[in-house]
Amino acid sequence: MQGARARLAALVAQRLRGLPPGGSKKRVVDKGPAKIGELSKEVATGVAIRKGESDPKLLPDDQYPPWLFELMTPEPSTAELQRQYEKDGLTLGQMKRLFRYKNKQRIREDNATRAKK
Repeated sequence: MQGARARLAALVAQRLRGLPPGGSKKRVVDKGPAKIGELSKEVATGVAIRKGESDPKLLPDDQYPPWLFELMTPEPSTAELQRQYEKDGLTLGQMKRLFRYKNKQRIREDNATRAKK
């Protein structure tokens, strides 16, 4: 305990740094993308991560991994998951999603009943 008190006293005794001289600097405002709504068939517009980097070129579909195209398929709705759960069963990921949704619904209903009191 004594060591902690000594460290705290040393920190308090140190002089804190103030603001830099010269006043406040002008703040940079993000203006967003330069061109809105313009898409290209050769370049992935607006995908560059680093400042000053050019947008990456689009490749043919066979050069992308197959899992990338699976991301575009929509997830089944919770009603569909419930029907599938009652009939055949679900995969672990689908079951987690269904029970997470049910838990959120239960919490919302519980909060709504408590708010009415």
